[in-house]
Amino acid sequence: MKSHKIFKINSKYCILILLVSFLSCEDYLEVETYGFPVVEGFYKTAEDGEQALTAAYAPMREAYTKYIEIWSTDMFIGDTGTDDILKGGLGLFDQEPLVQKESYNLTSSNKYWDKRWLLNYKGILYANLVLEKIPSITFENEDRKKEILGEAHFLRGYYYLYLVNMFGGVPLYDKPVNPSDANIPRATKEETYAFIENDLKEAINILPSRFEKNSILGHADKGAALGLMMRVMLYQNKMEEVKTYGEELFKLPYTLPKLENVFQPEGEWGTGSIFEINYSTNTSKLGTSAPRMMMPRTSKIDNGFGFSQIKMDVIDAYEANDPRLNAYFYTAIKGPDDNLYETGFYNRKYVWYPYSNYNKPTVGGLMNSDINIRIVRLADAYLMYAESIYLTNPASAIEYVNKVRQRARGMEADTVVPDLSLSLSGDALRDAIYLERRLEMIGEGLRYQDLIRTGRAAEVLGPLGFKSGVHEVMPLPKTQVDISNGVLEQNSGY
Repeated sequence: MKSHKIFKINSKYCILILLVSFLSCEDYLEVETYGFPVVEGFYKTAEDGEQALTAAYAPMREAYTKYIEIWSTDMFIGDTGTDDILKGGLGLFDQEPLVQKESYNLTSSNKYWDKRWLLNYKGILYANLVLEKIPSITFENEDRKKEILGEAHFLRGYYYLYLVNMFGGVPLYDKPVNPSDANIPRATKEETYAFIENDLKEAINILPSRFEKNSILGHADKGAALGLMMRVMLYQNKMEEVKTYGEELFKLPYTLPKLENVFQPEGEWGTGSIFEINYSTNTSKLGTSAPRMMMPRTSKIDNGFGFSQIKMDVIDAYEANDPRLNAYFYTAIKGPDDNLYETGFYNRKYVWYPYSNYNKPTVGGLMNSDINIRIVRLADAYLMYAESIYLTNPASAIEYVNKVRQRARGMEADTVVPDLSLSLSGDALRDAIYLERRLEMIGEGLRYQDLIRTGRAAEVLGPLGFKSGVHEVMPLPKTQVDISNGVLEQNSGY
């Protein structure tokens, strides 16, 4: 079930978001509201609590919905300029903010930094409102009340993770604050990660898994919190913690699905899906624009904009008979007028017919696809776990990499994507894990951070313009630095 509710926050908090995030009220209240609750008359009933939680999920969904916001995601601006992803588009200078990232000529006035900042701080505010207001509400089902608080902790951790990945340390808010108290300095990167860890620990301790409780798919559960915590620890190179949370995650009955189903409608919330963002096309503005952005510009068939194309460098990294080459990539079909605007390979993970079983949206335009965005997958968790133990338990690390390779192989002969040799160890095993992660997670917005956290960014991306000591993070939005009157310090090198 894919469902969304919207509720309204009064002007006091709109002013707060303006100060924290430079966001106008008009922008995020443009959608017609259901009823008319405001803060003073809200947070009274269990239904209010559910609506407040739904609002806290909304910025997560908006990130892949709106025309500008989606460019600021890791799937687009994050991986643009890596050895995997070409900017694409109509020409070399289409979407100047993306051109900046691809060439590493980055400025603080890039509007996509603003969108990243604004959207995630909006989510943080909404999560903080839930955490502050819900405890005073009486619920007939106290377990559900606890779950709402656990989900809010997950969401706040999620939003801060997407901020720290892009900007480094950021201002930390553990509750809604008055506008006069909103202008605070940045925390350190380490403090920001510690804040995220505490939120996810709360979520892990509170939330049941979806296997225990048949809750609405799209809500965070214990598995989602564990999977995201593994990523948080991986990005800090806390490998013992990656191992610990991985082993807890693997107690849940996830299994790897067939390769051909993972990014199809039948694969949504499948056995290998740990967390997804739900989208729907039954109402305008509830779908994602991801397929429209990255599908080819071939006339009358694909109707895409042709961004985030796949580079030949990564295509060449696959073994010639790897079934993922067909499952994860495609080349465009010529249009009726024989015009073909593609320049290579495209990402099959987020496409509609004829390249997948998803249909083109028929409501709300072509920016309204019902394809769910996969945030954490079991294959991702297996490879994170393998990386965490390759020095201490190489045999087990090889076993988990081979689970991913065997799923890729399917029913083909053992010579197709063959198992890693049990003799691998040390740097050779580490490099095999790095390669498998690249091949499996391509086009999902993880490559840039993987190169940075493993210390390979300068070597791999240096020829593209990456400068060590600068481009590990992006510049803070100039609007935010200006509105803070100098309280926010710009990242070094910008």
